[in-house]
Amino acid sequence: ATPPAAAPPAAVPRPPAPVPVATLQTAAGRKIAAVQRALTEYGYGQLKPTGLVGADTQAAITKFERDRKLPVTGQMSDRLVKELSAMTGRPID
Repeated sequence: ATPPAAAPPAAVPRPPAPVPVATLQTAAGRKIAAVQRALTEYGYGQLKPTGLVGADTQAAITKFERDRKLPVTGQMSDRLVKELSAMTGRPID
C-alpha cells in the first residue's frame, strides 16, 4: 500500500521585509546627523551625530519646538529642518 499523499504545504508566513533604517550612509541618516549637529551647536543637548533619532534627539527636538513655539512632536519633520535652517542661516542636509 502506498502512503497517503502529503497535503501541499500551507502558505508559510514569511518574515516582514526589513524596515529601512536611517544610517549615516543614507540621505535620511545624513539629514538627521546634520539636525543633531545643529541642535547641539545651539545648546539643545550634547547629541552625537549618529543619524538615528533616539530619546536624546527627541528630547532636543521637543525643547527646540517649544522654544520656537512650533507644534511639539519630538520628531524629525520638514518644518523642523526649515526652522533650524532659518536659525543657523545655512541649509540642513
